[in-house]
Parts: sequence; structure tokens; C-alpha cells
Amino acid sequence: MADPQRIAIVGLGLIGGSLALALRRSLAGVRIVGADADPRAIEQALEGGAVDVGGSVEDAALEACDLVVLCTPAQPLLEMLPEIAGRMARGAVLTDVCGAKERVCEAGAKQDRVVFVGAHPMAGTEYRGFAAADPALFAGATIAVCPPVGAADERARREAGTRVRSLWMAAGAEKVLDVDPAKHDRAVTFASHLPYLAAASIVESLLSAGDAAALARDLAAGGFRDTTRLAGDGTVGGAAALNRFIPSEARALAQRLRALADEIEQDPNAALDRLGNLADERRRMRLPTVSTRVRPARSP
Repeated sequence: MADPQRIAIVGLGLIGGSLALALRRSLAGVRIVGADADPRAIEQALEGGAVDVGGSVEDAALEACDLVVLCTPAQPLLEMLPEIAGRMARGAVLTDVCGAKERVCEAGAKQDRVVFVGAHPMAGTEYRGFAAADPALFAGATIAVCPPVGAADERARREAGTRVRSLWMAAGAEKVLDVDPAKHDRAVTFASHLPYLAAASIVESLLSAGDAAALARDLAAGGFRDTTRLAGDGTVGGAAALNRFIPSEARALAQRLRALADEIEQDPNAALDRLGNLADERRRMRLPTVSTRVRPARSP
């Protein structure tokens, strides 16, 4: 099937901007419409050649596009999804990049005008905005893609799923996983959302460390940077807020920390043995290879 030739990207931050740049590089003849609430983001995207035309979300010619990608933060995305779908051509494809899929796909299933295909690229950095966009951001990435919903035409749904998979492969993805929305959210709880909450909690602890905070920052090395990097990615926090599995698992994590604190206090040797065993288990985990590239945001 031919690649879609008219694509709208709503939200030109790190993810949307990187997607636009990647598609510009890989899809000959593609026409990309960019939309963002920030005029500076539109200006940067036009200057960088990422989009052919850009403007506000309200003014974007969504009805002329074969495929629209919602790349806004989680809560605005959920709120604008019905309005965006209502402005699109009947039978067109609407997709997203939100890190929580169950509630977003439920909203997409109510749109009978378009086919909605929930997607989640497992890629990102702690930097934000189009200034941080990178056409290689999705190189080698894994993309979760949910079953198409919305418009009742079964053939249109199948084609929409194929089109979204092709979109991400064109952006550089290495693997596309077909996932159920609820199973996605349960799994991403441990793969992304709990690590984000833990990182944010560590940063909060440092900020409340009083007289020790300044010296702690001076002593911070790779371990602190690696552990807290996710705290700089607010998009993960927005998705975590839509994930129904988070409250119970966050409480369970807190209970594990309390139990570990008690064990360190009462039986340090047993605690060290348990931590050593956990370190061995972590080394044995077979995890995807990810890029170690860390790049600062370009100055505006």
C-alpha cells in the first residue's frame, strides 16, 4: 500500500517534531501539515523544513489529510480527540502517541467518522519542544499499536492499522507490537510509569533535603542522572495520570520501600543479600537495546 501523502501532526514538540523530521527524510512527496498552540513551534518547524504549512490547531486543514497524528500531552489529547475527529474527512485515519492507551482508545472507539488506531512509540528524551526534535529519535524503537476502532468498515480498519504501522516503520522504528490497550497499560506501568514516579520522588526528596541538598548535588554522578532522568519528562507523568493501574502499583512500591527501610534498620545483612539477589536478577533481564545518545535542546 502506498504511503499516506497528506499527514497532519498536531503538536510539534519533541515527539511530533521528531516524527515530522523523520517522515520528511524518508517519505518522498509527503505533504505535512503542522499544528500547534505555540506560534514559536510552528515557526521553528517551518524554518527546519519539517512541515509544509503550519498554524494553529483551529486553523489546520485536517479535512484535507489522509492521516492525523495527535502528539499533544495526554490530557489535552484526550479532550481534543472528538473535536479533531469531527473535522477530518470521513474514513480518514486518526492516531496518537499517548503513553496510556485504554482511555484514549475508548474515546477513539466512539468516533464513527474516522478509524482510530492508538499507538505509543517507546522513545523520548528529557528535553522538550521542537528545538529538541531529532529525525533519528525513533531509529530502532519499538512502537505499540492497538487494534483499530471507530468507523465500522472492517476493510477500512484493516487498512488503517497497516497505514499506522507503515508510518512508524518509515519513521525508523525497528519493531511494531500489536497490543491490547489494557494489557499495554498494565505492562507500561512497570516499563515506564512507575520508574517515572520513582524518579520524581527522588528529585522531590533532594529538593526537601535542606542543608544536605547543595552537597548532594555536588556529589551526584551518573547513578543520580540515570535514575532521575525520567523526572524531566512530563509527558510520562501525564500518561501515568490516565493509567488506572498506577494507584495500586504506586502504593505497592511504597510498601516495598518501607519494608526495605525496616529490613535495613533491623537486619542489614539480610537486606544486603536481598539487594544483591535483585541486582543479579536485573543483570539477567533481556531488555531492548536503546540509544545512549544524550543531546541538549537546541537554543531557540
